[in-house]
Amino acid sequence: MKRSKRISTFLGGFTTALALAACLTTALAASGKVSYNFANVALDGQQKITAGQDITAANGQKVPGSILYTDETGGKTNYLPIRAISELLGVEIGYDSATKTVLLGKQSAAQPAAGSEDVIDLRTPTTVPENPRRGDAALIKSRGGTILPDDDPKSYRGNEKMFKNKNGEIWYEYLVGNKGALNDNEKKLADKYLVGGDYPKNSQGESYGLPQLAYYVGYEPDLFYMPDRGYYRQSERLAESAKYEGLSKEECPHTWSIPLYDSEGKVIGEFELNCGGHYDGMSMEEIMAAWERGE
Repeated sequence: MKRSKRISTFLGGFTTALALAACLTTALAASGKVSYNFANVALDGQQKITAGQDITAANGQKVPGSILYTDETGGKTNYLPIRAISELLGVEIGYDSATKTVLLGKQSAAQPAAGSEDVIDLRTPTTVPENPRRGDAALIKSRGGTILPDDDPKSYRGNEKMFKNKNGEIWYEYLVGNKGALNDNEKKLADKYLVGGDYPKNSQGESYGLPQLAYYVGYEPDLFYMPDRGYYRQSERLAESAKYEGLSKEECPHTWSIPLYDSEGKVIGEFELNCGGHYDGMSMEEIMAAWERGE
């Protein structure tokens, strides 16, 4: 089962560049159709990524294992999470934020070394880094986050100090409140939709806003905003979709819906989701043919 199309994701900063799911959905959906978790991925005959299932990113966040983009002419392109693929192939990976370059394999002397200000090493170190990049601990705690132990290597990804957000997910400290880590579009969105760098609250005390700004704010909003449509609760989307994980084609209802809200949390309609199809045991050619038939 794949994710519904046209749902914005919220991985920010360099995570957006490394987990392609996070940056492609909004941009691609504007001109075509985006489907999640479409493809199985096998390495040397062993299945490593399963169609219909999310994978877990380094920060603990669930992200799609694959994205299928169908353009307006019917052309199809598969996108895979580069970090997961690099780990399967045993290739080192990093990200140079200064040049917006994903670094794969051993880098030449001309490349900045891992641990420098502009390069993000995504591996969990075996020892505590000497000069890790940290974030605003007071701000993180004020937004429900928990600061992880400084003396535990598992509190780091490469040279980056991590924290646990209020949902128990492991995120990067330095992104919280750091406007310099946002790209130009994200800065415009932050200025438009945030209040003092935080999500606004409705009369019920619930936060609402764009999920792609969550890493900057330090937590996910209670109500996820879809421009020009309304808001949905991520907890409801995940819970409802989980009911149909692993169901056969005959058992699956194929479409379902969750409530769509306004910013006050009042129901204004329905947000329709779908399974995206059932392709177990089919070759990629057979799957593509099924898509051409609209199945």
